[in-house]
Amino acid sequence: MSIDQNREIKVSVVMPIYNAGEYLSRAISDVLRQTLTDIELILIDDGSTDNSPRIISKFGKKDERIISFRQSNAGPSVARNKGLEFARGRYIIFLDADDMYEPNLLESLYNFADEGELDIAVSAFDIYDESQNKFIKPTADPGSEIFDGGRITSKNEHPDKIFGSTSGYAWNKLLRAEFMRDKKLMFDPDLYVFEDVHFSASVMALAERVARVDDILIHHRVYSDQSRATLFRKYYGQVPVVYSKIRSFLMQRGMYVPLKRGYLNYSAGRCYKIYNLLWQGGKERMWDLLNSTYLAELDWLNNEKSDFNDMEVCEFVVNVSLYNYQEYLNRVEKGKNIDITQLDKEKINKKVQTKKKNNLRKAAWNKLMSIFKKKNK
Repeated sequence: MSIDQNREIKVSVVMPIYNAGEYLSRAISDVLRQTLTDIELILIDDGSTDNSPRIISKFGKKDERIISFRQSNAGPSVARNKGLEFARGRYIIFLDADDMYEPNLLESLYNFADEGELDIAVSAFDIYDESQNKFIKPTADPGSEIFDGGRITSKNEHPDKIFGSTSGYAWNKLLRAEFMRDKKLMFDPDLYVFEDVHFSASVMALAERVARVDDILIHHRVYSDQSRATLFRKYYGQVPVVYSKIRSFLMQRGMYVPLKRGYLNYSAGRCYKIYNLLWQGGKERMWDLLNSTYLAELDWLNNEKSDFNDMEVCEFVVNVSLYNYQEYLNRVEKGKNIDITQLDKEKINKKVQTKKKNNLRKAAWNKLMSIFKKKNK
């Protein structure tokens, strides 16, 4: 159908689609029956091989508010950025193709954002567990109290809590388009998983006015074999990559120093939480990945105990900094747990540097002995 280029668009809905045929008709219908009608729905088919293209075509012939694109499979970040490029609404929201939406979702968020002159309006949501056919209220995010009572806030008032104040999802946030353009915000095209975590941290770090609608307007679908824990178990190696990229983004935008403590607790706390979800082999691999590669990139080495909100997380960071996983287990077996109450930043750094020197000496010695053995064969 032809598109009226002069039509006022209050909200652009961007929906990336990849083999979502089983649920796609419901998701599209939920958007088209919204009580707010001044919208556009931008559908980006990211190389689907199921019946998703046929469903998109069918709806596109019936409603002129639909704009669709098809691309070779490039991941959700590239798909969302494509939709962002063509969005014409005053506000933008990135919805998933398998979730369910209340009819007043867009109107409630739009009116709330417009009246409050918000950069971001956050929606409450629940979890629909398909395997059990029931709706579950998610655990409150740490720091979510900064939004209590409809309060408008930002990182200016709560630099230590802003990252943990809302979930790391993109689909429960209505964003002011001018804010997105001014800050040149988009999804990192190099991220195929947890891209929404990076995006959410980025927008929350730069927004000046953020508030939350407490009504549950979104029902996020999870599956028996696709729970959040299962996702973490499959892609745990990408977790430190994402948090390293968040730190790089904050440094590039000049936001790292004022948000450093908040970032430390966010990155370390989430890594610790995910670590605890893994099986034994996964724990070892994630631990050693952090120990060998990401300590400096995550800036976990130069902090005081008082910088941490949770002493369990602090202990995790200290142990990961000092020992590989097998060394840590050996110490635990011998009852040599670290007493972090006796450590300050200088002592921790001294221990880390001593550990590095010892490892270098050990590596040099092993290389020398290897050469000696070859010569004496």
